[in-house]
Amino acid sequence: MKTIFALAAAIILLFFTGCSKENEVKVNKSGLRYFDEETGDGREAESGNIITVNFRAWTVHDSTNLFSDWATDTTKFPYLIGDSYARGQTFKFVLGENTFIQGVDEGIFSMKTGGKRTIIIPSKLAYGKQGMGPVGPDMDLKIDIELLEVKDRVIAKMWDIDTTKINTTESGLKYSIVDQGEGESPSDGNAVMINYTGYLGDSTKFDSSVELDQPLEFVVGNKDVIDGLDEGIRLLKKGGKARLILPPSLGYKNVALPQIPANSTLIFDVELLDVK
Repeated sequence: MKTIFALAAAIILLFFTGCSKENEVKVNKSGLRYFDEETGDGREAESGNIITVNFRAWTVHDSTNLFSDWATDTTKFPYLIGDSYARGQTFKFVLGENTFIQGVDEGIFSMKTGGKRTIIIPSKLAYGKQGMGPVGPDMDLKIDIELLEVKDRVIAKMWDIDTTKINTTESGLKYSIVDQGEGESPSDGNAVMINYTGYLGDSTKFDSSVELDQPLEFVVGNKDVIDGLDEGIRLLKKGGKARLILPPSLGYKNVALPQIPANSTLIFDVELLDVK
């Protein structure tokens, strides 16, 4: 009899716990919904901050149990489209620039460091009727976010260099050494870590590891980066800094990217942080 009563009590508790969670779901005017599993007690995330998160993301195929734990629900595994926990790699981005999962930024605003939030993004805020990759047309998304860190964004500015000290290599790479650094220069097979800020020929900034607080790592000679960067980094030693000016042939050639027109000359201010 005690076992029956205990089972009944557990079922009732589970029922009311589920109801309680649903009652705590917040709904934005846009239709985005979210529930805070843990509120966190650290710094609050605001637009323009660099944030570091762990996340899991699923496509939503029915509207049942949206706020239950899908990480342990084997029926939801086929719908998992991203999992930083499984990869052992956190994700860092600028909040408010829509550079992560489409529509998720709105759901992260007001989170505090240490917080965990489940966010349901309606398809109109995500990838809409077109869909993208594993996200089909008109699919809602479920994102579990753990906010690990919030930092102020650093604004990178183009270095002031002596333009009379620009040299040119046989490939057409132009460079000016700001600081040579110390030790050995990297060569094929060395793993290097660099900070960089990239500009177009008219000084328009298109990318910066400095602003993301996320240095770039690659293996020299492994075709991990464009040719001009691979060549230019060999001119420095650990701690060194240089201005690199890449003709289109050493950059993206005739390929157009979202912020880089085809046949663009590229300017990089680079710092060689480490050589392994």
